[in-house]
Amino acid sequence: MKTQTLLRLATVALAAFTLTSFTGCNSTAVKDTWTAPDLSTIRFTKIMVVVTSPDGANRRAAEDAIKAQITKTECITSYSLIDSEADLKDHAKVSAVLKSAGVDGVIVIRPVSDKDEISYTPGTPYPAPYLTFRGYYARPYGLSSFYYEPARTTVDRIVQLETNIYEVAGDRLIWSATTTSTNPGNLKQLAADAAAAIRAELVKRKLIPQP
Repeated sequence: MKTQTLLRLATVALAAFTLTSFTGCNSTAVKDTWTAPDLSTIRFTKIMVVVTSPDGANRRAAEDAIKAQITKTECITSYSLIDSEADLKDHAKVSAVLKSAGVDGVIVIRPVSDKDEISYTPGTPYPAPYLTFRGYYARPYGLSSFYYEPARTTVDRIVQLETNIYEVAGDRLIWSATTTSTNPGNLKQLAADAAAAIRAELVKRKLIPQP
């Protein structure tokens, strides 16, 4: 995986797409991960969270939700120092803010995919209870003339977020992962669930201590 610098990402990633609101029951899992070969632990004194949404309200809500998940290290949101989404694209301004704020670690969250997945389960005249004689009589199917379980079509919304962790001093990517959320709730919950899943993954890999 080719390493991208923080400042290059900050200048182009806002063009991705706008995070919107979601409905449903969320299930979030960490998928692909990458770790810098020389990384044994992640130690920062001050972290900035950046969510690359061109919509200011969405950006602030998501950054607040992620910040709430970071409890062991001082953490600030990018919007608290860089209010304008246009300024977040400015290489010189981002550099100056990071330096003046004393930030040594940056977490960048970028939406990479938002799609619907359709699954189909065909109908059958033999539901699960038919598979055993006892099960057949445990339901009102016994001695009935015919039973049919209709086909079902379900639509799941799948949202993928990319999380990159950067070391400011070396201007380099040290860890990256993709989270996949199925039927996420609202934007704030989506961001919080993704951050919680990332935190759990980092703890499991012993890159950060238990919260």
